[in-house]
Amino acid sequence: MWDKKYNETFRQFLVSKDGQYVVFLGKNYHYIFTDNLSAIKELLLWQNRNLLFINIEKTFLKLDLQNNVTGHAVIESFFNKLPRADYEFLRSLGFRSEDGNALSLKINLVGKRYLPRDDIGEYLPMLDRTYIVPVHYSSTFWSKVGKVALTPITVAADATILIGKIVLQPFRGN
Repeated sequence: MWDKKYNETFRQFLVSKDGQYVVFLGKNYHYIFTDNLSAIKELLLWQNRNLLFINIEKTFLKLDLQNNVTGHAVIESFFNKLPRADYEFLRSLGFRSEDGNALSLKINLVGKRYLPRDDIGEYLPMLDRTYIVPVHYSSTFWSKVGKVALTPITVAADATILIGKIVLQPFRGN
């Protein structure tokens, strides 16, 4: 059923201060997801968060006709680079090692796709690397897709980034 895909390029993503929202600022669209585990908030406060990366091969996103996006992102860290306390911290968040090389955490994502605005993202810091993530959809998708709404992300007068009244901050991992 999910036999077609397009690739979205990400160099920036944001997380709400309360850790409940994760925003991917893509080249073509913005994607706003909820993180019900709140693992992202804990990872934002971790001093070694630059050792984390998203495993694109294990990440899966699918898009429906109402521009709802579901799937999961897999966050990994090579535990051979971690001090024991950091290894235990990641394990306490649910990170596990499946292949003996990396600790990984699968975060289920539920969200919505939006059209970007030109004034969002230009001045935000970029990630150290570019992520190209496939977004899957059904073969009949483009003929029936609903209209894509403009992103609800705004920049306040003091340059604070917001979704409504929810404050967002850039994620500064890899």
